[in-house]
Amino acid sequence: MKRTFFRAVVAVSAVAALGLLVNAGTLRADDNKDFGKGKPGETVPPQTLPQGFESHRELAADATPSKHAAQYSAWIVESSRFMDVPHRSFMPDRGDPPTVNLPVNVGIIKAANGDITLYDTGWKQRSYIYDWNSGCCDKPLRDQMISIGLDPNHVKHMVIGHGHWDHAGQISEFPQATLYVQKEELKQIDFFLAYPLQFNDGHIHAVNTVERHSYTSRQDIDGGTVYVAPGLPRPNACARTPVCGYPPQTLHEIFDKVLAGQAKIIDGRHEIEDGLIIHPAFRGHTYGSQLLQVNTSIGQLVFGSDTYSSWEGIRDWQVANIQQTDTIQQMLAYEKCYALTSATPLSADGRSGSYNNCISAHEPNAYSAAYPITSNWWAINGGNCSRAAELVLSNGEPTHKNGVPTYCETRLPPGTFGFQK
Repeated sequence: MKRTFFRAVVAVSAVAALGLLVNAGTLRADDNKDFGKGKPGETVPPQTLPQGFESHRELAADATPSKHAAQYSAWIVESSRFMDVPHRSFMPDRGDPPTVNLPVNVGIIKAANGDITLYDTGWKQRSYIYDWNSGCCDKPLRDQMISIGLDPNHVKHMVIGHGHWDHAGQISEFPQATLYVQKEELKQIDFFLAYPLQFNDGHIHAVNTVERHSYTSRQDIDGGTVYVAPGLPRPNACARTPVCGYPPQTLHEIFDKVLAGQAKIIDGRHEIEDGLIIHPAFRGHTYGSQLLQVNTSIGQLVFGSDTYSSWEGIRDWQVANIQQTDTIQQMLAYEKCYALTSATPLSADGRSGSYNNCISAHEPNAYSAAYPITSNWWAINGGNCSRAAELVLSNGEPTHKNGVPTYCETRLPPGTFGFQK
């Protein structure tokens, strides 16, 4: 009896202590009393920056724009393609088939007046495509746009989902356009540019380069092949940096715009124009990742770059392409897409609506019926085997599909471009 009474007292005391901690704010996810204010749905999740937080009420308001809101047409084109990527390195929860090919998708959004917004820009640094990665099928974005009947001189806005090489590599091809980048992304780049070379004898360097600096006696063994520094980078190794993805040429693309005063450095949610809204997805892939919500005739599309690396990952709630990713934040970014597309039910043909309207950068099933919204696809004429898909037409925009859905590959052997730095 005494033992039972003692256990009951301990249990009651524990509950009381927990109540004191909660009342004191110790266990609250949000320690900022001026933010959230305790309203339902506004308690900030752990590890979330205040400027990156959007409540369900705010997202619901964005999900239901005015019936008079501007609408846009949208396409994706394949800037290039990663070949034979180990499936589990891309999605740890999957492994069948053992390897996958990953497109590098660029979003093209056209307004009724002809203005074009790009979401990501792909890459043009061919050494990065073919020497550092098993690449395929690259084609300059301007040429791709012309091939499908869109004028690259009408590009007004460029939103980069993040600053990695395969997404920010063709910014300079659109000198008249304004770049939109998150302040948090520039802060991440700044940190890694100053990454200490003393770590690990300097073999981990701040930016992608095939040089090994003081790391002269190291041998890397990969699949039985020995790479002796200085020399060949390991395949798909991002040249062994602490944060894969920010090589010198790509940083020039970003900072040339910033220094020329042609960039808008934003901090959280930002409305570009009516029907075009940037949403923060900090640490969903990189520190300054951002989404782009687009109002269309089939509801809201949400472009997600590498935060939405896999559409199947969004559908099945599985992480994908976790480089500088906080997996909690990637899941919260998935949730934002569900919230922003919540007013758009699944269409009768299953092609659009709800999570189908989440646009992925690297979904292996893109350009097929297995990723329904990309099923209206074709091989770009003269496009070096690159592909395009027409996602939605609005404002009476005619179709731009001018080819047939034919799959092909064009590969070049590593070393073709001399392992350019």
